[in-house]
Amino acid sequence: MFRVIALPVHCVAERGSSCCSTCVRSGRVNVPSEVMNVRKETTGRPAPPKRLDSWKAIAAYMGRSCRTVQRWHSQGGLPIHHLGGEKGSAFAFSDELDRWLMSRGLPHLNTSQHTLPLPVQHATHPREAVVHSFHPAVTSFTPHSSRVRSADLVALAYGMWKTLSHSNLHLINQHFREAIDLDPCNALAFAGLGNALVAQGALGLVRAPIAYRVAQAALNHALEIDPENASAKCALAWYKMCLTRDWLGAHSGLVEAAKLLRPPSIRALAGQGMLMIAEGRLHEAANLLQKAAEHNTLNSIVMGMYCWSEYMAGEYPKALHLVEQSRATGHFGLMFDAVEALSSVQAETPCEHIARMEALAAESPQHHVLQGALGYAYAVNCQRLRASQILDALTHKRTMAHVREPYAVALLLIGLNERQKAIQLLEQSYREGSLWSLGFRSDPILKSLGYDLHYSVFLSRVSYPQPYKVGEGIATANRAL
Repeated sequence: MFRVIALPVHCVAERGSSCCSTCVRSGRVNVPSEVMNVRKETTGRPAPPKRLDSWKAIAAYMGRSCRTVQRWHSQGGLPIHHLGGEKGSAFAFSDELDRWLMSRGLPHLNTSQHTLPLPVQHATHPREAVVHSFHPAVTSFTPHSSRVRSADLVALAYGMWKTLSHSNLHLINQHFREAIDLDPCNALAFAGLGNALVAQGALGLVRAPIAYRVAQAALNHALEIDPENASAKCALAWYKMCLTRDWLGAHSGLVEAAKLLRPPSIRALAGQGMLMIAEGRLHEAANLLQKAAEHNTLNSIVMGMYCWSEYMAGEYPKALHLVEQSRATGHFGLMFDAVEALSSVQAETPCEHIARMEALAAESPQHHVLQGALGYAYAVNCQRLRASQILDALTHKRTMAHVREPYAVALLLIGLNERQKAIQLLEQSYREGSLWSLGFRSDPILKSLGYDLHYSVFLSRVSYPQPYKVGEGIATANRAL
């Protein structure tokens, strides 16, 4: 005995005639989609590949913009077909697109139809941005609980950028790393990890060559998942500025990020300020970094950069006053120690600035630039033995080519009048992408090298940007803020 179940099947044959399975398979029966979906779920067999008959349909299927899909086709071999030649209408098959995704390290989506939201770049809430930042075809293989936890960690880490300091940067890095482990297709997690690593490398918290290498891999992965990710573009601009010295690419990337990211990205505005220091526009840099610091008063790193810009501009008493006020409001870290030490050398008597730096060094023996500035002060004030002791501590069990912060040791060697070795370390600092190297052309403490032939040769070998149109960065910052 067979139990017959009536289905709402509409046959194209004459009314009253019977419908067999052959009719269904041959397409002569119009089976409602909900029935086919039930059949698919119960039999476990996937539906046939779907044909997508326009760039818009292909882009919607892949969850990308038309421009991104077209670029993937032209540069990455995305399987697109054309009717009547290359200039004809574009179409594609869903199974071929899925196989192409898998060939690039993305999981295969075994469905015939799905609805994908386009990436959201201007989400007002960090977690909303996370939810829209990865390909649904990929995240379908990641447990929902893992995706939610990953999104929460990314939102937390991006929120911590508002109170960024030298002490919490490592924790931010850990949150992004854990988010990636939970969901390896979270583009914003990779972008955030890249941002954190670039900052750690530039500040010398992690050996710069290692930090930048990992940052590059993270940013490449973020942009592979989401080519329009503004946060990754901002970090990539910092990478170009600090390491590869692609000044034009850094400038355009920072300007674009300042316009795209909402709320305005302090990282983009601070990057523009640092680029101005490299250009030699010191007072403009100070004005821009002041705006960035005032816009986010809890960010210690940006406040430290503002203090450094005032030192670079020759405003030593102002820099010392800013450091004092910053510490009174809870800011601390190696940027403030370094700026206080460097500014006091220029503004105070030897007895005053040596006493000040000794007190700082006793509290922060791990801050190498502070130690290097103290060694410089000892050396130029006829205390070479003490300077040599600091030099031994900074280079203990290391060759000059592997010191943790080459700029710090270079300062000390300048004080000891070992200029050629100091210039070699400045070149190493520039090559590794130290934040301090952005200011070598204008750094007041390096002015004594101005007439040294080796230093002139060094400056002729390295690249620094020419100033862009005066006021361009300020105008961009004002529009963003």
